[in-house]
Amino acid sequence: MPEHVEPENRVAERSAPDALFVSLRHLPRSRLPLELLAGVTLLAVAVPEQLATAQLADVPSFMALLAFIVATFVFAMFGTNPIVSIGADSTIAPLFAVALVRLAAPSSPHLLQLISATAVVAGVIVFLVGLFKLGWLADFLSAPIVAGFMSGVGVTIIVHQLNHALGLASESGSIIHRAWWSISHLGHTNGATAAIAMGTLAVVVIGERISAKIPFALIAVIAATLITHFAHLAHHGVATLGTVTVVVPQWRLQGYSWHDATVVATTAATVAVVILSQSAATTRNAADELGIYDDVNRDFFAIGLANIAAGVIGTIPVNASPARTNIVRAAGGRTQLVGLVAAAGALLVGPLAPALRDIPLAVLAGILFYVASRLIKVNEIRRIAKVNGYECALALITALAVLVIGVQAGIAVAVLLAIIDQTRRNARPRAVVLGRRPGSTSWEPVGRDGSAPEDKVTVFLFTAPLFFANAALFRSEVHSAMRTYPDTRHLVLDAAAMTEVDFTGLNALASLVADLVRDHVDVCVARPSDSFTSSLARSPWPSLRLLATYSTVDAAVTGVAHRT
Repeated sequence: MPEHVEPENRVAERSAPDALFVSLRHLPRSRLPLELLAGVTLLAVAVPEQLATAQLADVPSFMALLAFIVATFVFAMFGTNPIVSIGADSTIAPLFAVALVRLAAPSSPHLLQLISATAVVAGVIVFLVGLFKLGWLADFLSAPIVAGFMSGVGVTIIVHQLNHALGLASESGSIIHRAWWSISHLGHTNGATAAIAMGTLAVVVIGERISAKIPFALIAVIAATLITHFAHLAHHGVATLGTVTVVVPQWRLQGYSWHDATVVATTAATVAVVILSQSAATTRNAADELGIYDDVNRDFFAIGLANIAAGVIGTIPVNASPARTNIVRAAGGRTQLVGLVAAAGALLVGPLAPALRDIPLAVLAGILFYVASRLIKVNEIRRIAKVNGYECALALITALAVLVIGVQAGIAVAVLLAIIDQTRRNARPRAVVLGRRPGSTSWEPVGRDGSAPEDKVTVFLFTAPLFFANAALFRSEVHSAMRTYPDTRHLVLDAAAMTEVDFTGLNALASLVADLVRDHVDVCVARPSDSFTSSLARSPWPSLRLLATYSTVDAAVTGVAHRT
């Protein structure tokens, strides 16, 4: 059950467009210790996770922490959701890393310039979606397609980290090639490296079951670092993070070619789609858990600004993190003070940079394995398969596309599949003949609860807007109903679901009316929407402008019965 917050913490009551730091207003002093403790908990989780994400993005380690700091502050200022955590994210890191590393070497100045530009462009897209209240776009990708896409990204992360987890040399190429290369070189695995990676994964997985409030990821990082340092494992083939340079804000938005700009634009668009989808799911779930108002457009506005700010100071794109947000909620955090405390603590990591050099890459790989496992939606895909085999196929095709042709092309496939799926649903809707339920004025599909058609009257329901892709089907289905009920003298068209009709649809309707008039069947419309009625009134066919309309099916049947 959602945990409802006290009225003074409700975002809905103070989400005016010009309000800043809305989740921090009216914070009771009694909650301050809880918020500070939750902030320390978030910090303990965020530091190792952000370092691992930097490895995934092929950028210097401290850049992800810098992104976390600036994004947290910006979202706290402009966002509304009180517990959502914003920062560098393992879901979007492979998107821009895989696409941009083809143009520049990992961690090179040019790559950092490209990534900063990607953050700004993606931020502008997300910002505009929020500014113009287009948050509904985030719902365009269906849950099965999102599940398949996220699963493909999860497998991609695992394959990218195999060399760090096994102590193998780095290998480039497609996901399939890299996976096969790692499998074929298992004989060269470094035992100590593999033990650290698998041990870290075990600690994090078991630790999550014990308590989400305990920073087991940080404990694993500290333990592995100490073991590596005192056992001199670096001399035995265990790769470490090496020198960690504290990155300061820097202007990197310069030095782009036309080719660079086109790649940045397409990459940023892909990143923005994922940010919109994941952030919407994260903010809405967090709002549901707390029982508070959800203003997804305002949060998109804030996340867009966070990305723009990240790009301007020369760091990487950011996203809402489901994992860190759940940590905040489990730790008892109820305002963005939690994030601000964690961001302030992350600033203190800078002076500790020399101590980070001995962090083994394998421990970060273990953490990323855990993060990736949360992205692979095996159970969700199984549930989808039980409900709808077609949608399960969409999920699997999307996942396969991500793995075979890449993450960037995979999101294009996902969007295309979503368009095809929605078009299929509207192009082949259900066509139902309705009958009156005995002793009532309700109309149900014939046969349900004893519903039966009226004498000489056929009530026909078409369950989608009438447009070019289904106009021919509509006409064919009505004729089929007429053959089933040959004594029909009145057709009542239930237009409740036909909320829109285009020119092709009107043409098909006019042709149908002409067909039925020749067969001595008159036509009327029940429950038309304002848009449908307006389309009939503007129709160039007089027969459509003269159609009688009724507010209910029962009124239509009663009306035509008087003319029989």
